[in-house]
Amino acid sequence: MVGIPCLRAGEPEFVSSGDPDTAPVIAVVDDDEDVRTAMGDLLMSLGYSARMFETADAFLLSDRQPHINCVISDVQMPGTNGLQLARLMRLAKVPIILITAFPTPEIERQAEGAKVRKLLVKPFDSRDLIAELDLLRL
Repeated sequence: MVGIPCLRAGEPEFVSSGDPDTAPVIAVVDDDEDVRTAMGDLLMSLGYSARMFETADAFLLSDRQPHINCVISDVQMPGTNGLQLARLMRLAKVPIILITAFPTPEIERQAEGAKVRKLLVKPFDSRDLIAELDLLRL
């Protein structure tokens, strides 16, 4: 499994993949490079193909959007945040898992209203994420 930088000008996307022909594709949207890398490594170890995006706006502008089976996004990011992304993705019926280091009742309420599949609190146990992905049966 290899990580390949996307070379299109102006698109800060990083692509890492498992078997591109058969693996379900999960988008990881987080402004923290260390989180993206760790999440990508975890997803690849589970047999998923991971597409990395530094911002929600980069994801929304990507031509890879139609090929995504699930989105895992941080809540707090510059520009479009994870909750806004979840609301925008609701019509696409793509499952959204949000992660946050700062859970509040308001964030929980908004996540529920946006039909977020799961809200994980950082630091979270990777087994919780794995269990949620297993429930999705991607």
